[in-house]
Amino acid sequence: MSSQSVNPKAKRYTRNRSAIRIPISLHFFVASILVIFVVVGTMYFYIQSIVASYIESECEARLETAVSSCLNFNEAFRTQIDLEDDRSDEKIQAYLLNSIASAADLSNQATIALYTYQDGFPDSLTLLWPSPDYSVSYHNSAYNVITQVIGEGGHKKIGTTEKIEIDGSYIYYRTLKIEGEGDLSYDLDNYYMLVYVNSRSYYSFTAAIMLAMIQAAFISLLIAGILSLITTYPLLRSTRKLSKFAGRIAKGNFNPITGHIVSRELSNLGDVMNQMAYKLEENDVEQKTFFQNASHELRTPLMSIQGYAEGIKCGVFEDEQSKEEAVDVIIAETERLSNLVENLLSISKMDMSRSGSYKVQKKLLDVEKLCDTVIDRVRGNFIHMDKDIVNDIVCDGMYIYANENDMIRCLGNIFSNCLRYCTTSVKFICKPDKDKNYIIFKISDDGPGIADEVLDHLFERFSKGSDGKHGIGLALAKAIVEEHSGRIIAYNKPEGGACFEIAIPLTQRIEQFTLINKNRN
Repeated sequence: MSSQSVNPKAKRYTRNRSAIRIPISLHFFVASILVIFVVVGTMYFYIQSIVASYIESECEARLETAVSSCLNFNEAFRTQIDLEDDRSDEKIQAYLLNSIASAADLSNQATIALYTYQDGFPDSLTLLWPSPDYSVSYHNSAYNVITQVIGEGGHKKIGTTEKIEIDGSYIYYRTLKIEGEGDLSYDLDNYYMLVYVNSRSYYSFTAAIMLAMIQAAFISLLIAGILSLITTYPLLRSTRKLSKFAGRIAKGNFNPITGHIVSRELSNLGDVMNQMAYKLEENDVEQKTFFQNASHELRTPLMSIQGYAEGIKCGVFEDEQSKEEAVDVIIAETERLSNLVENLLSISKMDMSRSGSYKVQKKLLDVEKLCDTVIDRVRGNFIHMDKDIVNDIVCDGMYIYANENDMIRCLGNIFSNCLRYCTTSVKFICKPDKDKNYIIFKISDDGPGIADEVLDHLFERFSKGSDGKHGIGLALAKAIVEEHSGRIIAYNKPEGGACFEIAIPLTQRIEQFTLINKNRN
């Protein structure tokens, strides 16, 4: 079995990576296609839905105008034919042709045809107007229309608008009867006037519009594709640049990204990634330094323990007093090693809490009892070194929401630091601030104070003074204070000596504690 482990999230990303490798320009192009075809399709179906009713109403209006213009023609014809005694078919047809040829008020909104029809269709059909002498094509067209009208029985539907289809075109028509007065009406039973409109021109115009729309759609599609490529290429290039930058960061190369990023959002992302790379580089250097210093600090007591243990084993210490001194050194170095390991574990726990991978357990703590516990823990060291603790504790009935062990370790580390440098005593003050929002822990000594070159780096890891131990205690104290939403400062007092001041938020009422628990859940 291979010793290398594979991150399942990384495998999942690798497996699904092909699903997002479609160029952004293709997304824009497809979106443009969809928009254009939706618009064109919507307009096409909309036009198709209204064009039939529009053409029908337009043809109806043209027929109405043409029929109205035929009324005067019929009246003039009756007047002329009544003056003559000869009413043969030849005379009637001649007067009809003369009347329609001389009629100036006939409308050109529709085609007007005169024909006579008797039984024995189509041999008995005679088209009087338009005559072949006027226009052969016009004559033949009218003949075809009349032939189909008679074939479908349309000549019997006098005065109503009807529709027939010829060669894929709809023709709207009305059949009118030539009327006469008295016995003349019998002679005109087989004479008809057909008024019709061919809708082919309307449909041809509609087809031309649709063709123009389709051409415009394809031109728009081409333009959209070119614009999408022009627009998205810089975006795609910037995205790939950021992806390569992220890959470099993953390999441990934290050099910042340079060059122009086309999009404001991607430019902001690049700035954030540069800041992230800077922070990662800082953390990487800090982590490496931390491990180097931790290894050194751990190796020093271990070497002492090993050396004295080997001396005891090999009989280097001959008398009992020397052996007891060696054992005391081993115990002291072991305690030092144990304290260092505990501090390292605690500061690692604070780092994990800050990154969100660990949750520090907290509860409501009585500040006064916390102070008494800390003093009891450090009093033995003060007695051993013949130093005094001066207490000024005014915090009765005050509470903080904190982890008890962390707060004891934080205050204990500061006490240990002040004890190491004090001359005669360490003063411990615990009071709320003037607004009673924070409890202030103030620990000060009467020693030489903090050197200026150390003061700026006092709370950094492995930063030590002249008599410092391992440089972890104060860094851990700061991490614990920040975990509890507090603040810590260090300064030199005017009268001499170092002073450490810690502020932790107070929780004085049970309602506040209930709210804290609610926010945690």
